[in-house]
Amino acid sequence: LMLEMISTFVKPFSLCVRLFANMLAGHLVLGALVGLVPLTAGIAWMLGISTAVVLGSVAICLMEGFEAFLQAYIFLFFTTLFIGAAVAPEH
Repeated sequence: LMLEMISTFVKPFSLCVRLFANMLAGHLVLGALVGLVPLTAGIAWMLGISTAVVLGSVAICLMEGFEAFLQAYIFLFFTTLFIGAAVAPEH
């Protein structure tokens, strides 16, 4: 009984932490890529580094948007399963 009570609170909390960490990771990668632009400002025009960084950031931003929707869907699906299992009568 005590283990069931603990799992009632741990499952939604672990889903929230997972959702937060996955979305934060995308923002950190974008921040690191955009942070590369000032470091290469002197030679960026010759090598096209800033253009590559901007195009890469746009691609990662689009992928991050897809990942955010996917993570939200998974979060919703698992939450529905856990709530359904908690309120459904036992077989």
